[in-house]
Amino acid sequence: MDYSNNNPYLQFAPVPQATTNGYGTNGNRSMGKIRDALNRCGKRVELATRKAEVYADNIWHHFKVSPSLADAAMARIAQGTKVLAEGGHDKVFQQTFEVLPGEKLLNAYACYISTSTGPVIGTLYVSPKKVAFCSEYPFCYYSSTGQQQWMYYKVYVTIYFIS
Repeated sequence: MDYSNNNPYLQFAPVPQATTNGYGTNGNRSMGKIRDALNRCGKRVELATRKAEVYADNIWHHFKVSPSLADAAMARIAQGTKVLAEGGHDKVFQQTFEVLPGEKLLNAYACYISTSTGPVIGTLYVSPKKVAFCSEYPFCYYSSTGQQQWMYYKVYVTIYFIS
């Protein structure tokens, strides 16, 4: 059926010839730009979501290992305060461990180390020459003379390359 002659409200007009400009027709140029912007936004949201998931997993693990939520929170606050007061992870690393010539701290991580008495919160330091851990709090022990003494729990492994 041909409705063009019978309906006064319906008009037919020829479609202009499409010109290509990288996105298709002129009307598709703005759609292409919108699509590109949404793709960039989607990638940023995806990256932010992945980072948030990693942070949430780290926090959840931190709370699972800690004896209580309050202890975990206080330990993290104490750790951050110590790092700020000392002038950063680099300074704490240099003051806590013997630094070899040319050794530079690559990264520091808040973590727990498993001991026979339970998990101990501290910081893991990674440098090109060693991997080291130091507890956040000193531990009480008794010397051979029976005197009470306090010390930090420290562990480190020095890396030597033999050529």
